[in-house]
Amino acid sequence: MDLQYIKNTIAELRERDKIYSHELELNTLEEANKIVEVGALTVGTDSKGKIIAQNVLYPTQFSQKAVENILTMNWRNGNGERVEPLVYGRNDWYRERLKTINDILKLMDESKTENYDSVETKE
Repeated sequence: MDLQYIKNTIAELRERDKIYSHELELNTLEEANKIVEVGALTVGTDSKGKIIAQNVLYPTQFSQKAVENILTMNWRNGNGERVEPLVYGRNDWYRERLKTINDILKLMDESKTENYDSVETKE
């Protein structure tokens, strides 16, 4: 793997860690506090308000009523197989992502090889 690619990936993960940590620190009370995932994507809306699956840094948050509507929709993966949506509370979603990011950074730090031994993964 290209050393610069690894460095860029680590930098992106560190930035995402900061952003998601900040989101958790806000800990605001909101009516629209649910995040819905379908496979590896989150549910959001396009510019016309249509419900879509998307890959974004900040997922769209929905009210319980909107979530109930989303759960009635048919979601399919690239192979045409049905995907069941998963519903998270806002803070739970961000906590899970932070854990995943930190686990990846830890694994990268533990598995340094000669190929990218000079890559900094600790702050």
